[in-house]
Amino acid sequence: MLIFLNRTGFNGLFRLNASGAFNVPHGRNLNPRICDEDNLRAWSRMLHRYAVQLDVYPFEVMLERAGRGDFVYLDPPYAPVSGTARFTSYTADGFDAVAQARLQRAVIQLTARGASILLSNSAAPQIQALYALDRRALKAGLHASTVDARRAINSRASSRGPVREYLITNVARRSV
Repeated sequence: MLIFLNRTGFNGLFRLNASGAFNVPHGRNLNPRICDEDNLRAWSRMLHRYAVQLDVYPFEVMLERAGRGDFVYLDPPYAPVSGTARFTSYTADGFDAVAQARLQRAVIQLTARGASILLSNSAAPQIQALYALDRRALKAGLHASTVDARRAINSRASSRGPVREYLITNVARRSV
């Protein structure tokens, strides 16, 4: 059901309302390939065969499991880049500035345990302060680089275009 909802919802968005229920309008695709019943049933059989289980935990709980030799990619709800861009409620609890700071502390702990990390986020001043300017993040070996990223999810199609975002990592860059 999760795969079906994700592939048929508006722009592949996943969001929950304050009650924790899936809260995405249907997409505009009139004949999505995911509606192939045989294919969905085959995926269902495969997921059951390998006893795949999807669990929901606070990110701190999941990150405690990672350590030396692990690579962890983090894609949290992005910090708002302006006073009008305040949507951070992909879950009932939201993901505010306090959660962003908790994530930064967890990422610093991950690096101390020897995990390799890559985190993406908006190029908001708040994220710059947490990763590019914060002495604890710098001491942990985190590097923040800005890149242009294309946005495909926006209520206004005219606003779907390149935006600046941060890539934060502790993996050393190599020359090619």
